[in-house]
Amino acid sequence: MQYFLVDSDIRGGHAIISEPETIHQIKTVLRSNVGDECVLIDGKGLKAKAIIENFDKRSVIMKLSEHEKIEEKKFKIRLYIAISKKPATFELILQKATELGVDEIIPLVTDRCQAREIRNQKRLLYIIKEATEQCERVFLPKLHDALKWKDFFGNKPDGVILTGDARMYDFKLMEFKPKKNEDINLVIGPEGGLTDKELLEVREMGGKIFILGKNVLRMETAAIASMTVIYLL
Repeated sequence: MQYFLVDSDIRGGHAIISEPETIHQIKTVLRSNVGDECVLIDGKGLKAKAIIENFDKRSVIMKLSEHEKIEEKKFKIRLYIAISKKPATFELILQKATELGVDEIIPLVTDRCQAREIRNQKRLLYIIKEATEQCERVFLPKLHDALKWKDFFGNKPDGVILTGDARMYDFKLMEFKPKKNEDINLVIGPEGGLTDKELLEVREMGGKIFILGKNVLRMETAAIASMTVIYLL
């Protein structure tokens, strides 16, 4: 059943959907009709079964039932991802991070980043929204503003810090055993990886450096593979 992430209040018996992109998806892409069913989510843990009651030019009216409030898990998975030189690479990583259960995404400006700021934030938020709907998540991941490495290094996040490197590593990621309810902070460097100085600073923060396998991976491959391992832990 199709999921839709909406801004409308879905706590009651009816909801009026007025977001143009969602209306376009319902009317034009899916060619939905009165009586068709779907699921509405608010991105904060609430979902409800919905039946289309009526269309007009600027809204879709839905009848709601079977409300369910999902409790948020007790720990966070944060992805600190270096800003890639290619927007498409960054977009792919955000999409897969959403599908693989990441709670927060923090763009990171490292020494080797060729791009120093995120571009077209509206598009990035839409990609996250679409991925949330596609994988039927009820919590919308949060996309933060870009963070400079010095600010990351100077303000250690809660939980364990993990980053990958094919040379200066401590263990294989597949062997990692997280503590119960401990936040996980995954740091993925840019094309060319983190510098030796940055890797040493990760260790100064109490972080751990892992290796995925024998091959040196592209940035997007390393990000997706690492998130997949963590997702399966």
